[in-house]
Amino acid sequence: MSTGEDFALIDAKYLLNDEQVAQFITHGFVQLQTDFTEQFHQAVLKKMSEVYENEGNPGNNLVPRIPEIQKFFDHPTVKGALTSLLGPSYTMHAHRHGHFNRPGTSDGGWHKDNYWGNEKTRNHLPWSAMIFYYPQDVTDDMGPTGIVPGSQNRYKMNVASEINLPVVGKAGSFVLINYDIWHRATANTSANDRYMLKLLFFRLEAPKRAEWNNLREEWKTPEGMMPVPDNTLLWNHVWKWMSGSPAWADRPADPAERTGAARHSDIAGLESRLYGEDENEALNAAYGLAAIGAEAVPALIRGLKHTDPDVVNPLTFSIPRLCAHGLAAMGPEAIPALTEALGDSYGNRDVIGQIAFALGEIGPPASGAVPALIGLLQEESDFIRQHVVEALGMIQEPAEQVVPALGGALQDSSMYVRFSAGLALARIGPAAASAVGALKQALHDGDEGPAPMLAASKADKGARYVSAIAATALQRIRTDEALDILLSYLQTARWCPSTTKVSTF
Repeated sequence: MSTGEDFALIDAKYLLNDEQVAQFITHGFVQLQTDFTEQFHQAVLKKMSEVYENEGNPGNNLVPRIPEIQKFFDHPTVKGALTSLLGPSYTMHAHRHGHFNRPGTSDGGWHKDNYWGNEKTRNHLPWSAMIFYYPQDVTDDMGPTGIVPGSQNRYKMNVASEINLPVVGKAGSFVLINYDIWHRATANTSANDRYMLKLLFFRLEAPKRAEWNNLREEWKTPEGMMPVPDNTLLWNHVWKWMSGSPAWADRPADPAERTGAARHSDIAGLESRLYGEDENEALNAAYGLAAIGAEAVPALIRGLKHTDPDVVNPLTFSIPRLCAHGLAAMGPEAIPALTEALGDSYGNRDVIGQIAFALGEIGPPASGAVPALIGLLQEESDFIRQHVVEALGMIQEPAEQVVPALGGALQDSSMYVRFSAGLALARIGPAAASAVGALKQALHDGDEGPAPMLAASKADKGARYVSAIAATALQRIRTDEALDILLSYLQTARWCPSTTKVSTF
């Protein structure tokens, strides 16, 4: 459990600049270098080699088993980069993984990381990010991780035409990537082992201002743009949101004065592009409609109701999902229609989860939809309930309704809903104090023992992450009661980094 709450202690020189943030928005990654000594990297690599050889992959125990890794993530360059993109209260997720690529291995498959078997709607706004860290020099022939720049907002990929960028660098280099970027391991044709450490981080608070070294207000594509598909309206939407002033806040009240890639007279043309075969064109059409405002709401609502069996398919784009993104980017003007749409009928009822997602992305202005959202926590679909819970954690008000609903969701039958409830309460922070009792119980999620018919390695059904995020929520709430419960739990869960199977005491 690690947070960036000591933001005030970070020297501004370690924060990203406008060009780096723009690169992350457009390309989906930014690569940086720490200044640790060669001796530090050699010590990390030596310990990793020993652990992997004698004990195997430590998995989520990567950091406590090799404490030097935490020193890397405490480096001001790393903390400054994470703060710039995820805000000063970011938290490290309990899921960590060391990727070990031996000599002679072949290319891995292109993929987006999912959510431990769960496929939720992916945020275009940076609510999460990953770091790939190399503890040793990595060259092209050592099987570096390959990424597809600009692919983070697309569900489909054409391998033949995409950029395959191998991430290479000196020891101590790291790439901060959008969680949703397409990536893979490449073939290791060298004689050397290659280690790469992957850690995931969450944003806990929506930005109120730019949290990097921001010198310009308006969006501008970065220098050295790679030939990635153009998503200017989406990029502008992300930039403005990260600056603390969403694009919808600057939209003129008079539709005739609104500009962008589209004007209000272009609704029919944009709507037709939503239904084409080109995912990027459809994505841009959704954001073009969002830029128009209220007049385009009916077109996007029609898209939500489009018959689409692939509402949640992770390998193809979905018209209802794109329309949910467009309505989210439109902001408060879309709230009445979205709230009404929660009660409509759909060929695939999971569309309601997409609607909840859109309301959550809009945030506190959607507080009027909270009663309707809470009512959906009785839905049969895990997909719907998870997105309702996520939305409640982003809307947050009225807390007297939201917090009890989230406390109840910590007992949901789905681990993914329970995890999302814990994350939502962590995002609400001190105002979630009434959920401390429910979080105390969630600390022991999965303690009942292995479920029948499941392999031991998967017996907790992922509940380990519910316990971890409940601990983060208690840390964020910070009442005396919350901290007493947390400290008692951590004392029991204490890890000894020196204890191994060959040195048990």
